[in-house]
Amino acid sequence: MTPHTVETPYIQFNGNSGYSRHGDSVSLFADRIDNLNNADITSGNLALQLWACQAPYTSGDLTGWKLAEFPLGVLQANHFLGPVRSEVPANLPETGDYAIALVISEWDGTGFNLIHDFHNYPCRDLFLHPRFDGLVGYRCVDERHIVVDVEHIHNARAPNNMSGTLSLELWALPEPYVRGDFAGHALAAVTLGSLAGGANWQDCAYDLEIIPPPAGSYTLVLMLREWVGNGYVTRDHSSFSNRVAFPIVISAPREKATAIADEPLGSTMHTAPPAEQAASATVAGPVGDTGDEAGATPSKGTEQAYAIQERENVSARAMFDKLKSFAQRLLHRLKQQLSL
Repeated sequence: MTPHTVETPYIQFNGNSGYSRHGDSVSLFADRIDNLNNADITSGNLALQLWACQAPYTSGDLTGWKLAEFPLGVLQANHFLGPVRSEVPANLPETGDYAIALVISEWDGTGFNLIHDFHNYPCRDLFLHPRFDGLVGYRCVDERHIVVDVEHIHNARAPNNMSGTLSLELWALPEPYVRGDFAGHALAAVTLGSLAGGANWQDCAYDLEIIPPPAGSYTLVLMLREWVGNGYVTRDHSSFSNRVAFPIVISAPREKATAIADEPLGSTMHTAPPAEQAASATVAGPVGDTGDEAGATPSKGTEQAYAIQERENVSARAMFDKLKSFAQRLLHRLKQQLSL
């Protein structure tokens, strides 16, 4: 469920609030949080949440990236909490600058989705992570192998800020990816290692064995993910617009084809080739060409077939000649016996 404001909010900030970032953790603070309910109602479980959004939050549905969450417990009517200070693990968004909002939310039975109050901060926050630069694409070798091509993998952080262990993951998703949490099928992955701040890996190509998902049509997304101590988080991604049907059927195109990602960060947009070309990527050259077209040159396989047929024709003529000679000799002997 999307977090949203309640019709009658009664939990409010009182005084200042703020946050600070330290690597993959954030510190949250609020001077005071009040329960101003006049009907002597104790709140449900509350939490402070820090969100990164494309634009400052005003009210209604809250969409963005939840950076951090700190449970507060329940708050009785006409009571307050404060000062609130805590350092919690952060779930950082992909590279970019964001408007930041701190909200007080209440549990609704499925999550902290009922927003009572919020504070926006005047300065947008810039997040720098390892990312894709340039073209990103893939080529299907056969039904079980895909070659992933990445022009650059760049760590945009300061020179002394080494990344965690990076990995590439290719996912098949039932719906297009729009950042944040996702559900789908992991097709393949490869561990890349750590990358120094400001450094690049260039002209990367990885031959991956895929685990096909259940039969169906999927959007393919290549994820660049980083180990942060308790799991991998997505730092960048590239989506491919043409959906791919599984199981993959490899055709026999005359030229190699590479599917290009829609919009890898740090590059311009590129148009992907038709899905049937993308799904038949590295099968190169004419396969099984019969040479029946006018002026066509028989393939090696066809030449071999012709040679076999010619040998068979020669063998048949030799056998016919032997039978003919035998019949002539037999007829000559019969004539001699009749004359006696």
